[in-house]
Amino acid sequence: MTESRKKLYILITGGFLAYLIIYWAYFKSSILPSEENLDAKSASDLEEIYHRFMSQIQVKCNKIARVGSHGDGGWNVCMDNGYHPTKPCLVYAFGIGLDSSFDVEMDAYYGCEVHSFDPFVPVSQIPYLLSLNYHAIGISGKTGIVNGTQLMTLLDIRKHLNHTKKNISILKMDVENDEWNSLIKAMSDGELDHVKQLLVEFHSYFSEASKWNVHRNALNVVKKLMDLNFRIFSIEKNNACIYISDRNILLTKCYNVHMVKVS
Repeated sequence: MTESRKKLYILITGGFLAYLIIYWAYFKSSILPSEENLDAKSASDLEEIYHRFMSQIQVKCNKIARVGSHGDGGWNVCMDNGYHPTKPCLVYAFGIGLDSSFDVEMDAYYGCEVHSFDPFVPVSQIPYLLSLNYHAIGISGKTGIVNGTQLMTLLDIRKHLNHTKKNISILKMDVENDEWNSLIKAMSDGELDHVKQLLVEFHSYFSEASKWNVHRNALNVVKKLMDLNFRIFSIEKNNACIYISDRNILLTKCYNVHMVKVS
């Protein structure tokens, strides 16, 4: 082998090894510790692991469309082949608040059958109410009436709407901390098997006494989502929930996380 070829060989193999090292470091950082390791962590360690996970893009979506407003009411949707919402697409949007732009645009621009859920906002305050398939039902980990409000599991909602034989193209949830129990129940019922894209605002509201439990439960949920092959393609931090951790790091208690099911 000539000297020039030796140099070229070293350059190529060295570059490839560097790529493998970088890829492996990223791959390892994307994998959450085992249940036993998580149980042994301190509250601050769990907090750090949770926020590190919530800061990682796990899969690339080449075409991302903003649907709805550019503020808190809008969401990112993956438009790649296999994920692009086309008729007869079905969208469930939990949590309207005072901004129904996502719901309206998924219907108007993509022709999806959109069902909007929010029992906590007075109907007089919901924009474009007459354009929505509106339901005064909240999603929860248990079906029942709580303080006069109808709550249902995802399975029971799909039964209620006669959608048990339909797949959900997009499931959007902004339900102010009720996402955790709702998702656990939906996963145990096998309901997320029917979902292509999952858009969730994750909230980690905690006191000093509940800090360990809140982050441990959150990590349990995201581990289960990964086991179901959901991967993050876009993340947004909600600056309305900013706080400073006990390790003096500026963090947020609210993440808008956009996921696709990769298989």
